Amino acid sequence: MNFYNYHLINDFCIKKYELLSLNEIKIKKKFFSFFKNKICIINEKQSLRTINTLVNSLNCLNIKYTIINNKHNFKKENIKDFSKTLGILYDYVFFRGYNDIILKIISKFSGLVLINMLSNGYHPIQSINDSCLVKNKIIFFFGDFNSNVFRSMVINLSKIDKIIIIISPKIYWNYIFLKKIFNKKKIIVSEKIIILNKKINIYNDVWFSMGENNFKTKINNLVNFQINKKIIKILKIDKIYHCLPSYKKSFFLKSNNSEIEENVFESNFSNFDKQIIEKIFMIKSFFIISGKNFFHIL
Repeated sequence: MNFYNYHLINDFCIKKYELLSLNEIKIKKKFFSFFKNKICIINEKQSLRTINTLVNSLNCLNIKYTIINNKHNFKKENIKDFSKTLGILYDYVFFRGYNDIILKIISKFSGLVLINMLSNGYHPIQSINDSCLVKNKIIFFFGDFNSNVFRSMVINLSKIDKIIIIISPKIYWNYIFLKKIFNKKKIIVSEKIIILNKKINIYNDVWFSMGENNFKTKINNLVNFQINKKIIKILKIDKIYHCLPSYKKSFFLKSNNSEIEENVFESNFSNFDKQIIEKIFMIKSFFIISGKNFFHIL
């Protein structure tokens, strides 16, 4: 493999055969033992699932780690010096935060292996796991095309020859992204639902994340792109996947104005529990494939 000791900053970093290899290892669930590597988790943006899935995997493998839970280092220290210090103290850094530029600086100056657990631009661990879970040839995306997980999912799904249909308001269409990467791929972007006589998967993401606060405007833009009973009747849906499977009513969202209706979220179409469970195995698989001396496979 050529995947050894590579940074995983975004989904462009991983090739098709590497994506499939991760999935193959995950399915086999091989046993392995740990060789001494020092791990740091930088948790700038709090997370229930992504970081706790990582911690769960590390604990299962009896791996020691350090967690940095605040932004103090980025606000008060020189980021290049901070990166070099990380490289002295650790071998691997798992970073969940807001700024893609900080990721690139750390990867350049630290000398360690950097894994992006989520940033403004990408969500590679989530997309690597979920792109191998979706079984149907055709995948529909509903919502904001600029979503970080949508971007990551589209990159990885295109590598494994899926047909991608994005149903999104034109205001969120990312023309530069499409033209640069996917001009020859099987990808369709539309403001109207495309009805097919084939079974499909749906991938959904929250409307508000990464510090967004313009709730009313975004609801008005996306209210007609909700996953609801109408969509269930129109499309032949196999399973629905969600980046953040935690339906919640809140003070700024009415029950009928969120990305997915509660009754659909709780239906048999949802595959959210499996997403969480499989992510644990995917992270373990990543450890196997990402370092020559990281694990000994038994």
